[in-house]
Amino acid sequence: MMQNVNSRKETIPVTAPAGDNVIVAGTEEAWIYVHEIQGDLDVNGTLSVLSGSTILATWDLESGQGLTTSDLPGDDNSPRYRMKPEEDFILRISAGATFQGAVVYSIRN
Repeated sequence: MMQNVNSRKETIPVTAPAGDNVIVAGTEEAWIYVHEIQGDLDVNGTLSVLSGSTILATWDLESGQGLTTSDLPGDDNSPRYRMKPEEDFILRISAGATFQGAVVYSIRN
């Protein structure tokens, strides 16, 4: 099986308040690969993953309910989400909530 070729995976801590939060800014020449998102909301709310203005996934979470998404099972190094060049990786948090966690991502040129 051929693997996706991308840069070294980076893990970054994330504290994201209500609204749209650019986690990794898009560039003209690179894809953003999101391998893992883990964390929780401090109150009941909604967490969405966006590539630019396109919603890729949404979860309704209760306060303290943990969330973990990771690479596609059975596909070595295949990221869960891909952002095209020039599209930001955004976490959208519902009003009154804050997301606390971490994101694992890589860049593909």
